[in-house]
Amino acid sequence: KWPDDYFSTRTTLGYQLYDVDQTTSFQRAGITNSITLEQRLERNSVDNPISPTVGSKISLSGELALPVKGFSEYYKIKSSYQSHFPIVDKLVLTSTADFGYIGYLTKDRRSDFQRFLVGGTQLQQRQSFLYDNIDMRGYPGGIGQSIAPFENGVQTGGRIYNKFSLEMRYPAVQNEQIQLIPYTFIDAGNSYLNFSQYDPFELKRSAGFGVRLFLPILGLVDLSYGYRFDGIEGATPQVLAGEWEFLFNIGAPF
Repeated sequence: KWPDDYFSTRTTLGYQLYDVDQTTSFQRAGITNSITLEQRLERNSVDNPISPTVGSKISLSGELALPVKGFSEYYKIKSSYQSHFPIVDKLVLTSTADFGYIGYLTKDRRSDFQRFLVGGTQLQQRQSFLYDNIDMRGYPGGIGQSIAPFENGVQTGGRIYNKFSLEMRYPAVQNEQIQLIPYTFIDAGNSYLNFSQYDPFELKRSAGFGVRLFLPILGLVDLSYGYRFDGIEGATPQVLAGEWEFLFNIGAPF
């Protein structure tokens, strides 16, 4: 393969129909359609998809909602970098950095959909297919409680986000029947309305511990208990600093 055996690329054509039948969200009520074309480039050299010990994973994707008359229009760029470092014995340190941006093709046809909500997990929280939901430990997530901008008292979602994470884990049990992987973590992230408000160092922070459990019948289950250092102004119900948040997920880890 070129340039080496770790690279892959994927092209995806998609169609979405949004039927918004309530007025408490940022989106207008009614039916909206979009046709999307996504191109993804990835280099993945990790040695184990469940509990990596060495290697890295880098991805870059671009998504375009095609400019069809009467359909939603936008373009989205996302990048992610993750690297794994063995420390001693089976102890591993993982660092992760993610970035995303959504823009518009014209000023008068901006899409209300697929903005970024940061926090929680897509499985557990009251999140929506109307948004791009970014998992982050220590925060509840969901519309009204995510790390995202508010406009006129309504959480609209961010057009820009970045997230950083450090995780230290130790695979305590590894066999064909079960894998048990306890870990500690530090997460930080935020989302912003536009580049004039963007500050990569103005972040919501959390730290805590968790465990990943892999069972053949269920797959990968992730449980985390995170302490947040920063609250979310305007959140309903309130999301205050100095509180703990329990989250669970099934599938890919944070």
